[in-house]
Amino acid sequence: MRSFALAAAALLLAGCDTYHFLSGTIQEDARRPVQAVRHYEKFLASRPKDPRSCEVRLRAAELYRATFGRCEEARTHYEAAARDFPKQPACVTRAKLGLLKCPDYFPTDPGRTWVYVDSASGGRAMRQESEAMVSSGTIQSGLFAGDKRILLKSERYEKADWSVWRIDKEGREPILRYPYNEAMTWTVKRGKISVEYLVASSSAAVTVKAGTFYGCVKMREREAANRRSWKYDYYCPGVGRVKTSVAGPGYENPNTELLRFGKID
Repeated sequence: MRSFALAAAALLLAGCDTYHFLSGTIQEDARRPVQAVRHYEKFLASRPKDPRSCEVRLRAAELYRATFGRCEEARTHYEAAARDFPKQPACVTRAKLGLLKCPDYFPTDPGRTWVYVDSASGGRAMRQESEAMVSSGTIQSGLFAGDKRILLKSERYEKADWSVWRIDKEGREPILRYPYNEAMTWTVKRGKISVEYLVASSSAAVTVKAGTFYGCVKMREREAANRRSWKYDYYCPGVGRVKTSVAGPGYENPNTELLRFGKID
């Protein structure tokens, strides 16, 4: 106890800003997240553009995200890190990745599993079993007709540059983009076809066989030249895609939905 007091006194002599910076790391290492965040935010309040502040922003953001589950506060720190420190590219990259995790609408950490079924038969006609593999961003899926597996495929995804990218031999395509604002749009090329993405809702509630989920992003995807039909994908925090439907003017019909999900230890 006496040694800790002496260390604290030495830090105070070194300067209040340094005291809060080092005290934050000490408290975080000691697994005292509340105290750590308090010190980090006191440091940031007095030295927002200090070169150390990008790292401090990330530390505070990760505590809010992973320890407290408070994405609003985490996003404030991630955004400031990404915005205010262009000369620290590694820190900025980590901040952008953090923004895609809080909330995480497309988790790809190894061991996650999902089982999807066709909405019409509840899985009697079609079932898809998917697992996130150890290889970063790879999801392997088996498609079943009844008990017979008819297809095995692997898909690659990457989180970078504010987006979740689907990667195949044709290139990279952003299927989700931060900040998920309602009515946000972008267009991609698939060969000679232009495809439009639209954030139809950033706070959708959706009920499927796996349960009811809230705060989901509802994405519309359609060919730019086609105004007659499109599809919706629903992505929910901490789960990923839970539903796909086919739609058009005046209608929306469920196609596939999540039956269950989990994680292999």
